[in-house]
Amino acid sequence: MSNQLTTFDMQIPRRPRRFSLHRGLLALLIALPCAPLLAEAAGDVSRANSVSASHDEIAWMSGGVGDEAREEMRKAAAAYNVHVVFSEQRGSYLAGIPFTVTRLAPGNERRIHSALSDGPLLYLKLPPGSYRIAAQIDGVWQNQHVQAGAASNSTRLSFVGKDK
Repeated sequence: MSNQLTTFDMQIPRRPRRFSLHRGLLALLIALPCAPLLAEAAGDVSRANSVSASHDEIAWMSGGVGDEAREEMRKAAAAYNVHVVFSEQRGSYLAGIPFTVTRLAPGNERRIHSALSDGPLLYLKLPPGSYRIAAQIDGVWQNQHVQAGAASNSTRLSFVGKDK
């Protein structure tokens, strides 16, 4: 399978929603490493987290907008072995980010999930193995490779866009 993304991937019409920090850098530094604690909701962003459906190939959870949603994500974090944060260079958090998860097996790449992250946090529960996580920020796809293992040894990824 090619490493190229298909036209289906490029046709997601939604733009990322941006969140800004309302407190200083010190507050960011004392935040939990997997959850930004200082995101504000903008516009029509839901403050409820989304979780995978029972028929999805992998379990996932996305959101983290608002105190209650962030706390729910924090409590659930231990069950997921890959933790992703979407932000801009200066620290503004992003939501509505298209992402894909591709399993990388020798001679057999296979996309196992595509969706939109409802907030700046995305948690994935992946079976042990190699994966490529891709996220589209400001119209550009970024790719990162991850070796997933046990949930007790979670991997953290950040996808960072340009500041606007």
